Amino acid sequence: MLASTLTASLILAGCASGETSATEKPADESIVTSSQYIESENLKSILEANGELDSSESDNGAQDKGKVNKEGSSDTSRQDESLTDQKTSDEAAQKKKVAEEAKKKAAEEAKQKKDAAKQSEAQTAEEEILSHVAGIKHFTTVEGKHPNVMAGVAGDDTIAEVTSNEEEINWDKPGKYQLTYTVTTKDGRTAEKTIEIEVYLDLEHYLYGMEGAVYIPVDGTFDPMEHVVTEPEIEKIEPDTSALDTSKEGEYLISYKLTAPGGRYQTAVRKVTVGEEPRTTTGYGTGTGQGAGTTYIESPEGYSTVTDLGLWRLTAYMDTPADQGPYVGQTASGAPLVAGRTVAVSSATCARLGLEFGDRLMVDGHVYVLEDHGGSAMYDSDWLDIYVDNEADEYSDAFNRYAEVYLLR
Repeated sequence: MLASTLTASLILAGCASGETSATEKPADESIVTSSQYIESENLKSILEANGELDSSESDNGAQDKGKVNKEGSSDTSRQDESLTDQKTSDEAAQKKKVAEEAKKKAAEEAKQKKDAAKQSEAQTAEEEILSHVAGIKHFTTVEGKHPNVMAGVAGDDTIAEVTSNEEEINWDKPGKYQLTYTVTTKDGRTAEKTIEIEVYLDLEHYLYGMEGAVYIPVDGTFDPMEHVVTEPEIEKIEPDTSALDTSKEGEYLISYKLTAPGGRYQTAVRKVTVGEEPRTTTGYGTGTGQGAGTTYIESPEGYSTVTDLGLWRLTAYMDTPADQGPYVGQTASGAPLVAGRTVAVSSATCARLGLEFGDRLMVDGHVYVLEDHGGSAMYDSDWLDIYVDNEADEYSDAFNRYAEVYLLR
């Protein structure tokens, strides 16, 4: 109460003493400001003397402000320290991760080097063994022909044996195969060498009309494509008659380049004779002889004439759906299938050569009976399909080759 009264009294006193108004500019602003300050300080002294104002209260505002500023500064400092600690921790974790990855990579590289060295050592040992063997090389063949894979393969006196896995290869099926040779030394060490071989389609299986003997007179003409027929497996056929000289008597080989789709090719050969076609004679027994420029063929007993039908392709067939289709157990003539007797010739070839069911055809002195059509011999070609009753015979060389065929009547 006293403080309020004194404050009001001081204000009134200032007014009564003629203090300048807001519109009047004091002669000396610094004197006014100083006077106001002195009065304010006098008022504070009075209030403090009467116990209505504690001197410490006058400093509270400044102290609180300082306290707030100090606390704020402290919080910021702690946040900064926390961020610094987190950054340091992250950097340490990253360094540890990089170190672990580097260690792992170094271990993998060391293992790879060790494995490579071991492999190189083993490879060197194998190469050393294989260096004592000659003749192992890449080759190709055609279906149905099992080559001698050991031909030309030989080891020196340090080698005990050389074997192969040829029995694992299907020589009758076109495709690529891995042929592995195993070499064993006399002191028991072994090494292997694998080569890729390829079994191709035998394009001659898809070529017809070239099997018969061909005779042309001196200075006569020869059409290399007469009666020649191919299947789609042969894309192009190119005969080469450059070796043929029709002005001179003799036997000549005409080659045919057979090209398959994709560019692979193989060569077929045909024999052409320039000169008079030999006449057949009659007689008894079997065998062949050579007369004065004329082939002399003795006929088997019971037949009066023998006609040389020329060089035919021989194949074999069995009584299976794969070979006979829907005609299993049947022949075109109605006769039973008998191994060693029944043979098939295409109906077109029979018509061209005047062959009939029941005709006897002789090959290498063995007489067969024409009792069937079809099989491999289903085109107009000189192709003799011989019936067999087992797979061993079907794929043997005896029934997959060319041979002279004779008609006995």
